[in-house]
Amino acid sequence: MQIKKIFIIFWIIVLFQSCINHNDMTLQPKIVTDTIHGQLIPDPFRYLEYSDTKEIKEWISFQNNYSNNFIDKIQKKDYLIEKQKEIDNLNNFEISNFKITSNNKSFYLKRLPEENIPKLYYKNDSLSQEQLLLDPLNLSINKNNIISYIQPDWNGKKVAVAITEKGKEISDIIIIDVETKEIDENIITNTWPSNSGGIEWLPDNSGFMYLHYPIINIKSQEFLKNTKSVLYKIGDKPEQIREVFSKKIAPNLNINENDFPIVSLKDKNDKYIIGKTPGAGSYYNAYYIKIDNISQPKWNPLFSKNDEIKGYVVLKDSIIYSTSKNSPNYKICKTSIKNPDFKNPKILIKEHDQFIINEFEINSNGIFFVRTKNGVSARLFNYNFNTKKETEIKLPKEYGSLSLKSPGLESDLLWIEASGWTTDKDTYLIQDNKLTIQNINSSSDHGEENIFKDIIVEEVEVNGHDGQKIPLSIFYKKNIVRKTPLPVLMDGYGAYGISMKPQMSGRRVLWVLEGGIYAVAHVRGGGEKGVKWHRGGNKHNKANTWKDFISCAEYLIKEKYTDKEKLAILSGSAGGIMIGRAITERPELFKAAIIEFGSLNMMRSEMRPNGANNTKEFGTIKNKKDFEALKEMDAYYHIKKNTKYPSLLLTAGLNDPRVPSWFSLKFMAKMKLYDNSKNPKLILIDSTTGHGKDVGKIKQYQRFANILSFAMQQTGLK
Repeated sequence: MQIKKIFIIFWIIVLFQSCINHNDMTLQPKIVTDTIHGQLIPDPFRYLEYSDTKEIKEWISFQNNYSNNFIDKIQKKDYLIEKQKEIDNLNNFEISNFKITSNNKSFYLKRLPEENIPKLYYKNDSLSQEQLLLDPLNLSINKNNIISYIQPDWNGKKVAVAITEKGKEISDIIIIDVETKEIDENIITNTWPSNSGGIEWLPDNSGFMYLHYPIINIKSQEFLKNTKSVLYKIGDKPEQIREVFSKKIAPNLNINENDFPIVSLKDKNDKYIIGKTPGAGSYYNAYYIKIDNISQPKWNPLFSKNDEIKGYVVLKDSIIYSTSKNSPNYKICKTSIKNPDFKNPKILIKEHDQFIINEFEINSNGIFFVRTKNGVSARLFNYNFNTKKETEIKLPKEYGSLSLKSPGLESDLLWIEASGWTTDKDTYLIQDNKLTIQNINSSSDHGEENIFKDIIVEEVEVNGHDGQKIPLSIFYKKNIVRKTPLPVLMDGYGAYGISMKPQMSGRRVLWVLEGGIYAVAHVRGGGEKGVKWHRGGNKHNKANTWKDFISCAEYLIKEKYTDKEKLAILSGSAGGIMIGRAITERPELFKAAIIEFGSLNMMRSEMRPNGANNTKEFGTIKNKKDFEALKEMDAYYHIKKNTKYPSLLLTAGLNDPRVPSWFSLKFMAKMKLYDNSKNPKLILIDSTTGHGKDVGKIKQYQRFANILSFAMQQTGLK
């Protein structure tokens, strides 16, 4: 009898150990079936959308333990964390959130190599010594302060600072007196300026406008609804803050509860405030009032989303704007604000047949604008108001991406942030018609040439499934031996018209330095080739996004860069649609896939708080044609029984205000149930982060090390 008991205990231990080793803690399906436009849509893991139950918490804990144990055994992980630090240390510092005032004071966040999070600094002019203004760790607002956004007033005497914690992104705003460094006793809550409209100071610096979120609980269905632009006057109590642009203030404008009614004031001398209702869509409706009427705003229509306006600047009684209306590569036009004519405006800068106008600024010397080709080659131009001619401004190096900042219409200053795949941000200043490098973003001797001098960047175009030419960027070391297929890590995005701009990325650099090939697929849904490229990969055309990605993967295999056993793919957020559908449509094509905070269950997208706003980009299940597109792009729905899927790593954050973690939970639960391979299926759910934003450098090092070590192990990159 005793032997029998020992035998039973032995087999219980064996079975339990087998469960641990093979990650077989499988959740059981509890099928809920929806009927949508006459179709039955089964959902076996609907209950995972409610992740507070004991069963789900235990499953998440088990999966985290298993996944962490798996990754921790990869010897590369610790090494990659140290290599990231080493690369960071080549720069003396890292700059972000760079802002300039009308009198040329500059404010920015700066992080030194040994620091986890940045501090706030300022300079009285480009030649002055910088001064520390705020160390967020000295604040008592919460335990894990991170500065997510800054906005100085027009004269740089006060600065509004948004503080958040644990990747939540939702922020508190504090106001600092620059001269005394004292912090105003009033703290403004329920804000998210880094995501929606920012902070707009009044011309007299007496207060500022921002978007207020009535509900900040990301699990509430009321989160992101009925937001409103409000005016805070310095010294106001919470009850004194007044609405200036909202559904309540302007009932005649048909503002939807899911719209974000934000306001814009780009220059302290502007006569008008612009109100607009942007969101996930590319275009929006806009309205205006005179600045003098801010206390009793009565908003007048200015332009509609059908005018396809991307960016604008108010110039006295006129508006200068870029538009894709009848010009998919964009043109820059001008019309009156009081008597606008957007159908027949004055065209200042014509559309180019090969280059996209993607950004412009105005100062006293005219319009400065950027033209890009395929999203990877950028050039700077100036349009002179007097001569009515445009001229190219040559920069010392070739860059893939340029970003412009002007202090205002009365200034002759223009700041230029320039970057490329193998170039850290360089900052230039144009003043008195002279171009000088400022080195605001890094030291003048940051070892860049030593790291990147032997990295080759190839820009090619791949034939897509329907004949479209898909831009593909490929990086590798000069002395690499390509006699046999090599490990490749390929990423992309393809949503909202956002381009994969050339920027130096730590994880790309590390992968290449370790001997791998990195690739970026510029798929449809992005903005690399203008508005047609975006529309070719959204809503009913969304399938082009992952089909373009598959075409790029096939090209890399055909041209012997890699093979199916050495190809890993990566993306996140809306890019999760692309990766999720690539592996469910062509599971045999990839060795491994990594999806961060992925949108993986698009038929349920509208059920998340951020879902209604995203219908502008992806469609709504209420419309039959949209529903068919959403079903097609739903990776969770397309997981098939008894199919061999690639190795998989998913990440998600419980504090994510954009993409809920249950997208990833449901996808992984179904994948584990239906997958018929021995390839590892890992998921990491972090309770202390959100969408990967507003976290310290240590968190980023760990996250990238997890991703890279997993991809290296699976593809054999040693």
